[in-house]
Amino acid sequence: MIKRKMSFLLLVALSLTVLSCKGQESEKVRVGLDYHFNNEYKKEKNGKPYRFHYTWEDKKDSGFSMWDSAFTSLGAETLSLASAPRKQKLSNIDIYIIVDPDTEKETEKPNFVGQKDIQVITDWVKAGGILVLMANDSSNAEFENFNKLAAQFGIKFNRDKKNPVIGKQFEMGKIMIPADHLIFKEVNKIYIKEFSSLELTSPAKAVLSNKDNDVAMAYAEVGKGLVFAVGDPWLYNEYSNQSRLSADYENYKAGKALAEWLINKAKSK
Repeated sequence: MIKRKMSFLLLVALSLTVLSCKGQESEKVRVGLDYHFNNEYKKEKNGKPYRFHYTWEDKKDSGFSMWDSAFTSLGAETLSLASAPRKQKLSNIDIYIIVDPDTEKETEKPNFVGQKDIQVITDWVKAGGILVLMANDSSNAEFENFNKLAAQFGIKFNRDKKNPVIGKQFEMGKIMIPADHLIFKEVNKIYIKEFSSLELTSPAKAVLSNKDNDVAMAYAEVGKGLVFAVGDPWLYNEYSNQSRLSADYENYKAGKALAEWLINKAKSK
């Protein structure tokens, strides 16, 4: 009888452990990175094409593998969305990141942001989704269609190049972080070169500007959701791994702070 009782108690304990683990898994924030509007390829020496440029898997300077590690170190799950955003796909993620949409110069048949994409994404944000829009400078991103999406949230990318950097004069690309910043609370200085400045209308609000008061980052609360916008894919490995910048630049630290802020926003929805 005692053995049976112990076995029963052990079974109950194991069941509770499994249920607890499943609960923790379901609470994990899911971060989806767009591979549809940003869909660039290079060829290996054998001629085989491979995807690159602002992807989780790309460990070279052009990739987001370090930002991926920032998200996963905070307990989030990262995944990629290789097809157009649709209601069912977006319903399975909490944070959706669109980076550097392709031009015809970069991709033979670019996937431009269309009206259906805009409607689906806007509805998803209003229902509680967290959207991240990362543009680029005037010659390295598609703006006409991307701005139609951004306009839904009071944001416009100005198609210019702020913080131009000559050679290795990295100080030209610095932005100092004000004390008690909304997002980058323990960050002092970051590097963002040649970003597209932002023009804002309600409900968008500036969250970071350079010394010339050019808005580099903004956010907008829309319905139950939130949109964060920045004029450059500034968290790619080249300037997050400290191989080029001096130690007083804190791009990786800032990337992790942004990831934490986005995750907390997603959890609060």
